[in-house]
Amino acid sequence: MIIHRLDARHDLVTVTPETPDDLWTLRRIISKGDLVASESSRVLKETAEYARPDKERIKVKITVETEQVKLDSTLSRLRISGRIVDVSNDVLSKNVFHSLSISEGHRLSIKKPLSFTSVQLKLLEGSKEASDSYAIVALDSREAGIGVVKGTHLQLLPNVESGISGKMYQDTRKKPTNYFEKVADALAVIYSPSSSVFVLGPGNTKNAFANFITQQRKEFASVKALEGSDVAGEDGVYVALRNKNLQDALGESRLAKASKIIQEVMRRISLGDTRVAIAFNENLRAAKAGGIESLLVSEKIFSQQDVDEDVLVELLNSVEEYRGETFLLDSSTDLGGQVNSLGGVIGLLRFPIRA
Repeated sequence: MIIHRLDARHDLVTVTPETPDDLWTLRRIISKGDLVASESSRVLKETAEYARPDKERIKVKITVETEQVKLDSTLSRLRISGRIVDVSNDVLSKNVFHSLSISEGHRLSIKKPLSFTSVQLKLLEGSKEASDSYAIVALDSREAGIGVVKGTHLQLLPNVESGISGKMYQDTRKKPTNYFEKVADALAVIYSPSSSVFVLGPGNTKNAFANFITQQRKEFASVKALEGSDVAGEDGVYVALRNKNLQDALGESRLAKASKIIQEVMRRISLGDTRVAIAFNENLRAAKAGGIESLLVSEKIFSQQDVDEDVLVELLNSVEEYRGETFLLDSSTDLGGQVNSLGGVIGLLRFPIRA
């Protein structure tokens, strides 16, 4: 998250979220009564008798006094609703109810009527660190799958087809340059210069592609071909996320950490180890006792009618108060699907919690 200004003395912060994790951080920071300001666009219509029917969109800065904050079920948009207390022009009126829709890249300012809590300041400081971001290319001679991982979230691009049938090197005079160019162009659309690119897939095509973009496309700073995967395309990206060589290359990324936590949860369940919490209320009780070491939450929790989102925020904040780690996952990865299948929330405990 980009923090443009953080004035803890006057309880004011201006930020731009860059990832779904940043939106979740803002959901945990913004509370009822906060003043939130952001820019929106509105359609301005001419009302004169002979006015042209054209519609003009104009930008307007709106400040609302927060009544409700909700994160949508896809974890991609934050909706902040409340009464308008200030507006930059007369397109909207003060004192009417309005909702601001915040997504990645959308700048906003937050003014607290009371001080930031220590947990909220910790969340803001932690969000300034660069989020894990890397690209995966899973390709063979026929198709290439491209995925971008930000934190614990995966974004897939449409497969790139080579248009070649049979083996790529059937005719040694034909080179896969055009195919590689198409894959590199698609990758460049979502590539961040600070990110690494990992190339996987069957045969030697991955090595040829890695060499091609290293030599021909200098905008890709770090490119590495990895062994251990024989699947290409979209399926190949999912398979790559479970690849041990990739996990070793990533080290302590958030997705790798979440994967290890899931493995440990399964190990403890198989051994009958009671240092695991699965039900929401069980995790809430454990969090308040300082017993949660790591907590995994998936988007399924947002669709459960008996789980209040404000109580969910309380759960995560309690975990971090006692120096535990929290991870928000979605179904874009297998890990999110596993947490979904276990009810949407899993806690790895420091000690057993009695009912």
